[in-house]
Amino acid sequence: MTVDAPTDADLRRRIVNLVLDRVPPSWDVSERDGASSAEAEPADLILQLQAPSGPAASLLVDVRQVLARRDVARLAEELRSGSDGSSGSLVVARYLSPSVREELADAGVSYADATGNMRISVDSPALFIADRGEDRDPWRKGRPLGTLKGEPAARVVRALLDVDRDWSARELVAASGTSTGATYRVLEYLEREALLVKEGARSRVIDWERLLRSWSEQAPFQATTRAMAFIEPRGIDAVLDKIAGRRRFPVAVTGSVAAKQWATYAPARALYVYVSSIQEAAEQWGLRPNAAAPNVILLEPQRIGDVPFLNRVDSSDGYPVAAPAQVAADLLNGPGREPEEAEYLIEWMRANEGRWRRA
Repeated sequence: MTVDAPTDADLRRRIVNLVLDRVPPSWDVSERDGASSAEAEPADLILQLQAPSGPAASLLVDVRQVLARRDVARLAEELRSGSDGSSGSLVVARYLSPSVREELADAGVSYADATGNMRISVDSPALFIADRGEDRDPWRKGRPLGTLKGEPAARVVRALLDVDRDWSARELVAASGTSTGATYRVLEYLEREALLVKEGARSRVIDWERLLRSWSEQAPFQATTRAMAFIEPRGIDAVLDKIAGRRRFPVAVTGSVAAKQWATYAPARALYVYVSSIQEAAEQWGLRPNAAAPNVILLEPQRIGDVPFLNRVDSSDGYPVAAPAQVAADLLNGPGREPEEAEYLIEWMRANEGRWRRA
């Protein structure tokens, strides 16, 4: 049975109850209508938090059904300019996505939603409340708002990362090889998450690093590829020599070995290679299955198709490596020290953007 989304009045009641349940028992919580408030900007509700001793804190509550990440910066500025300096702000919604909650926290704005996600920070009297609710909107109806999971999103993201330019939707459809409908859905999601800005009919990525990290987090290679572990007794270089030779199928080296083409961090402990067929690659290269102590991991793309092979470059030793954006995304999800290697590579990418992003 589908439960109706809470009304604004429902939200006010729920949030008051959530706060009451979480403040210390000795505190007093009261509420009053904010429409007739003497504050610089009328609020939907004002919560008064009174500690057993000391000053009381007022929270000006802004109630809304939904809030997109792209709107957080403007909202935070409005709340700051609307306060007289003696009150804090609390944004309330039926549901706040993880990215919106992160943005609100970075902006120093307290928040709460009807699923139980909450972060309230008050300086005087000192109070900090944090709790977790849902990571999806239980009242959302119709088509999902979108994610960066799946092959269409991967194709669009890689195009946006690999090429630095303003895009029309038609150009992005052609460059990514993704359907028009899927491209528009990804663009709408990225705009809502403030990962790109749209001016007229054209869009531009405003923070490629945050786009890269968001994509890596939502679509890790472990969830998009089939992986098998092998050992080559003669070591990684023996496999690389074979890869540098004649190839009968698509290949792209990723991970630490690929990253050293741009930013050497430390000697690689294992070789990660995207291949179109694990079975064919293992047979051609003479690899032995070994899950206990492998030095070669073969990755066969499934949910992202041939995306890891896009915009490969040849290393100085002749073997093909995945594009820097793909390598960095994979390292962020890798084991051991690989996330640290990812940060080292991303630092190089920030300093050398013109060397890996085409105009």
